[in-house]
Amino acid sequence: MNREELFKLYERQYFHEIDMREKLNSRLQLPIAALLALSGFLGYMLQNKNPDIGGGPSMIFWIFYLAALTAIGCALYFFRKSWFGPTDKLLPTAKTIEEYRNQLVDFYKDYENSGELVEKGLKDSLYNYYVEFSSVNTINNDARSYNIYRTTVSLTVAMILTFLTFLPYYFFRMDKSFGSGVQKVEITKPVTIKK
Repeated sequence: MNREELFKLYERQYFHEIDMREKLNSRLQLPIAALLALSGFLGYMLQNKNPDIGGGPSMIFWIFYLAALTAIGCALYFFRKSWFGPTDKLLPTAKTIEEYRNQLVDFYKDYENSGELVEKGLKDSLYNYYVEFSSVNTINNDARSYNIYRTTVSLTVAMILTFLTFLPYYFFRMDKSFGSGVQKVEITKPVTIKK
């Protein structure tokens, strides 16, 4: 490959990695929803757990509950690493590139082939940006992708543990409101109030 073909390759790779970053960030929407749903369900069970029920069923509930919270904590950690991971390298603004081109024009103004030297200097600069920035962005996207994978695994474990937490909660009737439905009160004779 000649330098021109390599320039085009690195340019495509740079923009591919920028596009990949956006795709990876959009994949993080589902884990947010799952984290909120699992946290809400665990919060509901905690808020409505009958404190009077103890013993083995309660111990089973708490073991699974704490394990589910730990898995959610791991998912949150990996989610944060994938969302707020390393910073990508972006091309300089058009104004910065134009300022650099003007510096090259001033530097090469006394040379016979100044136009070619300016063009070569600017192209070399962009070439170096594409090589360096696409490499950094590839490494960053690989790290993001791996952390999204670890988030998904942690969420899957958290879902299983939340389901296992729900089993003793349901079968041992740990909900405070169980059996405390609306009671019918009937007055069968007049009520007298003593003073």
